[in-house]
Amino acid sequence: MKKLILTTIILTLITIQGYGQKQCDIKTHYEDFISIQKSIYNEKAYLTKGVIETQKKSCFSDLVNNNPMFIDYLLTNFSSNANYQNLLDLPDSIAIRNRYFNDLKKDSLFNSVMTDLVNKTIDKTTPKDRISMDKLLNVAVKYFSIMRLTDEGHYVGKVCVGLNDIKKTESERKPFIEAFSFSSIFKHYQSEEYSMYDEFVKAIKELYKVNLGIDKDEKLLRAQGAMFLLMRNNENLKKMLKNEYEKQKDHLPFVLTDN
Repeated sequence: MKKLILTTIILTLITIQGYGQKQCDIKTHYEDFISIQKSIYNEKAYLTKGVIETQKKSCFSDLVNNNPMFIDYLLTNFSSNANYQNLLDLPDSIAIRNRYFNDLKKDSLFNSVMTDLVNKTIDKTTPKDRISMDKLLNVAVKYFSIMRLTDEGHYVGKVCVGLNDIKKTESERKPFIEAFSFSSIFKHYQSEEYSMYDEFVKAIKELYKVNLGIDKDEKLLRAQGAMFLLMRNNENLKKMLKNEYEKQKDHLPFVLTDN
């Protein structure tokens, strides 16, 4: 009985010690891998921010350096720009950096996204999401956009531009799926193996084979829907996403499933 009690105490202590171990602290070290600077173009001031590879060895350095574009997407689209003008009004780069990082560390949305990312990839305190290829493609195709029609009726399209199609079609944002889709497509925009630009051009040519409307607004809307479906069934896009997942999976917060 004493041995059983002693064993229980030891196991309890081990458990407590395990939970007491320091987690990967990324929120207080944003300045290690995020840059911000003020520039002047055509006499107009603007701020540029982005993710850079960190030279410091830390618990999160592999996560950031393995795919900085993934993190950059999260920074660009899931952090607040409410302080943009206030930052521009500051007198020097040091003041801008200090104010920017102080505010970023208080940014509830960005902190939530980054904490979730770390929990699922580094600390492993939260199970990774399970994402089917169908769900991944549903988001990925939204980065192939028909922007407008010319006066002659020609389609004007762009790849990886803005978030209009995401915002108009997704009632719930999926930061990690968006970031993975965007960064993967952008990497292979004109790669030799998976040129997404070439696949997009082929899809646009397919649109011309069907009369999609007389009214320009209706035609544009139908063309965008048709583009989503064409890219949804594009085998090269599927292969590229699978390949990128295999290369990045140790640093991704989700598991890709076939269904």
